[in-house]
Amino acid sequence: MSVSFPKLVAAVAAVIILPSQTYALENTYLPVEKVPYYEEMPDQPHRLGPLWGKRDVGPAGTLLKVPGGWQAPIHAHTADYQGIVIEGTWSHWVPETGEGRNIELQPGSYWTQKADQMHADACMSEKQCVILLINTEPYSTLFKSR
Repeated sequence: MSVSFPKLVAAVAAVIILPSQTYALENTYLPVEKVPYYEEMPDQPHRLGPLWGKRDVGPAGTLLKVPGGWQAPIHAHTADYQGIVIEGTWSHWVPETGEGRNIELQPGSYWTQKADQMHADACMSEKQCVILLINTEPYSTLFKSR
């Protein structure tokens, strides 16, 4: 059996990063074709796929799926989080400071984002990007006022 590098990284990261209280008491299996993706915002093309927990309540792991070439509006989150690139080439930066700008995050790459800091994200590849987002505190998205 062959396991792809991004899937291996995601599995190892989940074991290392997650606090012990989020581990299930029973085995759980969720085939990728059954991930229940939903629309976070009606006017945006990104989709969220919960894997464990509820991100707006507490510890959770969520897949973010976006089309190639997509760029998120500048935004922040109410909790710190970690991100792992599963598919595509991702970019994550803080416009105010320039931190992270021009860093291409390939599959297996990892970053962290502190709560309440405005930042931007983009899928730099032509094909879709899939990102694993992991939070330990309740988490919601706040968009910059125009």
